[in-house]
Amino acid sequence: MSIEIKKVTTKKEKKDFIMFPFELYKNDPLWVPPLISDMKKIVDGSGSLLFQSGPHELFNAYINDKIVGRIAVGIDEKMNKLKDKKEGYVTLFECINDKNVAFELLKTSENWLKEMGMEAMVGPVSPTNGDDFRGMLVENFEDPPMIYTTYNPSYYVGFFEEYGFEREHIFAAFKYDLKKLPLDESIKPIEYAKKKYNFITRHADYSRIPEESKVLQYILKESLIPLEYDYLIPPTEEEMLALCKDLAKFIPPGFVQMAFSDGEPVGFAVTMPDYNQVLKRINGRLFPIGWLKFLLYKNKINRTRVFLLFVVPKFQSKGVPEALFIELLRCAREKGYVFAEGSTININNKKMCREAEAVGGVLYRKFALYRKKNQEVN
Repeated sequence: MSIEIKKVTTKKEKKDFIMFPFELYKNDPLWVPPLISDMKKIVDGSGSLLFQSGPHELFNAYINDKIVGRIAVGIDEKMNKLKDKKEGYVTLFECINDKNVAFELLKTSENWLKEMGMEAMVGPVSPTNGDDFRGMLVENFEDPPMIYTTYNPSYYVGFFEEYGFEREHIFAAFKYDLKKLPLDESIKPIEYAKKKYNFITRHADYSRIPEESKVLQYILKESLIPLEYDYLIPPTEEEMLALCKDLAKFIPPGFVQMAFSDGEPVGFAVTMPDYNQVLKRINGRLFPIGWLKFLLYKNKINRTRVFLLFVVPKFQSKGVPEALFIELLRCAREKGYVFAEGSTININNKKMCREAEAVGGVLYRKFALYRKKNQEVN
C-alpha cells in the first residue's frame, strides 16, 4: 500500500482534514468531538492566532484515496522573534495506528520546516494558543478528558518518540473530590494569610469586562516574565479583551476570582464548567438540535476545570494561590459540582505542584510537549 501525502488546498481536502477524527475516534467512548464550526474557523485561519502568526500548511495522508492521517505545520514568527529562535511547530496531528503513515506526515512537516530555514520543530502545540490540542497525553488514557485538554490514542506517544522527538515539557493534571475535600477548614488559615499579607479576593465584575480584562492581562504578564517558558507569551490587551468577552459567555462570574493588595492586582484564577459533558452529546454540531441538547444538559454539568491561576511573584508565597484556588472550589461545590481538575501545571514548577497537592489534589494525568532538531531534507 502506497501512502500519498497531499497539501490541503481543495474544499474536499479541507473537509477530509476536519472530519477525519470523527472516523478515527468513532468507537472511542472517551473522545469528545470538537465543534465542526470551530474547526472550520481554525482551518481557514480566522479561528487560529497561531496560524495568523506566520506561514503554515495542512497535510493529509491517503491510502487508496481514503484519508488515514493529518497534520498541520507552521512557524510562529512572533514567538521566534521574541525568543530569538528558529523553530517551527506541528499541530492537529491525527493518524491511524500505522507507524509508516505517522512517519510520512512527520517527515513531510520536518522537510517543510527545514526548507523554511527552521532548526527544530516542537509540538503538538495548540492552534488557538490555548490548552486545547497543546501537548500529547502520555499518562492516563482511562479517565475522560476535561474541557480544553488534549486527548489522543496511546500509540501516538510511540510514534513521536520513535521518530526522534524528546519530551521538552511535562504538564500535570490534579484531581479533586469536592465531596470529600475539607474546604471549610481552609477558611481560617486563608483569612489569617489575608490579614498578615494584606490582600483580599473577590469575583470578577462582568459589568466591567474591559477594565477587568486589563487587570487580568497585567497579572498574567507580570507572572509569566520570571517563568521564561518558551511556549508561552503574554497576550496583548486586545487579545485578552477578546478572550474575556468570549469566556464570559460560558463562565459564571463566581468562577473567576481575583486578588488585590492595597488596590493593586496581585493574582487571579479561573475555573470552567466541564462542557465536554455536553459536547459529547451533540457530536460536533450545534444545529439543528445541538443547541437544544446544550441547553438541556448544561445545568447537569457536575465537573469543573481550574485552568488559569497566576500570581505576581511578590505574592506567590503569601497564601494568594491557595486563597484563590479554595474560593473557586468552594464556589463550585456550592453550585453542586462534585469533581474538579487543576491543569495543566508544568511539572518543573515544583512550588505550584506542591500547592496543588497541599489543598487536596492528586496527580492523575500527564501531557508532554515534544521537541526535535530538524535533520537534513530527504
